[in-house]
Amino acid sequence: MRSHTIPAQGNLAQSIPATSPAQGIPAPSPASRPAWRSMVMALMFFTSVFSVAGLALPTTAQAATMVVDQCNVHVPGAGGATTALKCTVTVVNTISGTSTHSRTTVTRLCTIGPCSSANGTFVTDSVSLVTVIRQCNGSDNDAGHAINCYVNVINNIGRDTPDAQPLTAPTVNQCVGSGTGGGGVLDCTPSTATGTTITQCNGSGNGGGGAVHCTADPQSSVSRAIPITVTQCNGTGNPGGAVLTCNASVITRITDPAVAAAAVAAAPTPTATPTATPTATPSATPSQSAPATPAVSTTSGSTGSTDHSGLLMLIAGLVLVAAIGALLYRRYAPKDLFARLTTMDLFRRPARKH
Repeated sequence: MRSHTIPAQGNLAQSIPATSPAQGIPAPSPASRPAWRSMVMALMFFTSVFSVAGLALPTTAQAATMVVDQCNVHVPGAGGATTALKCTVTVVNTISGTSTHSRTTVTRLCTIGPCSSANGTFVTDSVSLVTVIRQCNGSDNDAGHAINCYVNVINNIGRDTPDAQPLTAPTVNQCVGSGTGGGGVLDCTPSTATGTTITQCNGSGNGGGGAVHCTADPQSSVSRAIPITVTQCNGTGNPGGAVLTCNASVITRITDPAVAAAAVAAAPTPTATPTATPTATPSATPSQSAPATPAVSTTSGSTGSTDHSGLLMLIAGLVLVAAIGALLYRRYAPKDLFARLTTMDLFRRPARKH
């Protein structure tokens, strides 16, 4: 029978070496992987937030804008000198978010001979906003008579429209170099503001013995959401005895979004060409000789409100790039990459040779 030698208790303690953690191998951190995952998930979350915000943010209405251009450069007709000029423009612009509509009503009464377009009343409905109005410029400079031109604009803007507020008073440039002929009446307050909303009655009524009555409605207000410019009655009615009366009004109303949206939805179907309403027009030369060309035309462009969606999408793209970079670093970068970079002397200068 084989016998086994059992060492003494003291020798047993000496024969089993004490164990210790391996030197140079850091213990893995159980929280490191969840921390990386949480960071990447947070980056992805912010990417989604910025992307959704960029898509949901109301943007600038990109529909083409409209220009009203009438009764300019009215000159003598085949039947003789001009004897009357009366033109009006009434515009109702409505905007709610990115939905827009406008209704424009123009009237023209020019004698002798029609205006640049046929005499009469014309109505135009459009999904575009009217932002430029030009009328009665450089007209009726051959004979002294009454000239009456009026512009009335009403802007209804939903409160949710970008740049709807604040409302400011329009800038006015008017009656500069007018009524200098003597013996007449200058019923106008000259103003030389630049970058103006209303420019009217400059260089007009200089024939002497006449009158210039030119006003800008003191109740007018404008918004960046619908930038308006009115240019009328400049270089007009310069023969002696001419009586020039021009008025411009731009009223802006901030409405509840539901009210503005309902107004846009209930608007008439846009008309391809203005709808003419025949009017009795006293004219020595029949107005039918002029083509019924519309005074309202469409131009490319957009309203002046600011679109922030592009900036939000850019931020979303940068956050997404950061998230992808973090994933790639976690997957492929060596564990001691930062240690290597910190030990490198990237800005070491070469020693100077003496």
